[in-house]
Amino acid sequence: MSRACALSGWTLISLRPRHRHGPVRRAAAARGAQVLAVSPYELLALDAGAALQAVLDCPIRIASSPAAVAFAAAQADLQGDWLAIGTATAKALRRAGAAQVQSAEPQNADGLLALPVLSECRGKQIGLITAPDGRGVLERELPARGAQLHLAHVYHRQALPLPTRVHRRLHELGPDTAVLVSSRAAFAEFWRQLDDAEHDKISRTLCIASSARLLDYLQTLGLRKLRLAAGTQPATMLATLCEAIAAHEREG
Repeated sequence: MSRACALSGWTLISLRPRHRHGPVRRAAAARGAQVLAVSPYELLALDAGAALQAVLDCPIRIASSPAAVAFAAAQADLQGDWLAIGTATAKALRRAGAAQVQSAEPQNADGLLALPVLSECRGKQIGLITAPDGRGVLERELPARGAQLHLAHVYHRQALPLPTRVHRRLHELGPDTAVLVSSRAAFAEFWRQLDDAEHDKISRTLCIASSARLLDYLQTLGLRKLRLAAGTQPATMLATLCEAIAAHEREG
């Protein structure tokens, strides 16, 4: 492992839902980092019923996350063609039986919206499987472009209180710490539960954001040590962290 790519001694704060930190742990282990798993919420199934069938009947169908795929696949057959936010979602769709899956770079909603099939969508029937408090970008932008958008909420987020041990660890963290931010909802719930000292610490901690919109949101909270990754994949976010460390070393 090259010096630029090693993260030995670093702690990565993962804000994934409960029981869903595995991909971050694996990516961190590959670079020698440890993970502080902080779950601001857990994911619970919603029965989408007729709304899911309406999505499946659309000629253009979008999956917002691997979780959306898993919860939808438990309710219906997901064969056919799909668009996916990110390669992890695309892999989940293929495992669920999808025939053709297209994703985009960057691996976020903005990347997907740049695809030709969505750039001119006036009058098109588009279906989206997601959560009611999900990304929001597609829900706003597609109707603004004239699409007839059908939503199926196949799961929802249930907020979880941060355990005492997590608060203790946050106070103990050193400078070689980074927060991986791939969800506004997750970070908002995490931030809401922090005390003033923890707010101050996180505001001075390096945060890796998976989209420009997330980066802008973090700036509104007063966070300034920010880097933009090209998507939500843990490996992509850790590569961005490595680039930030290398740039700091060059400047220092």
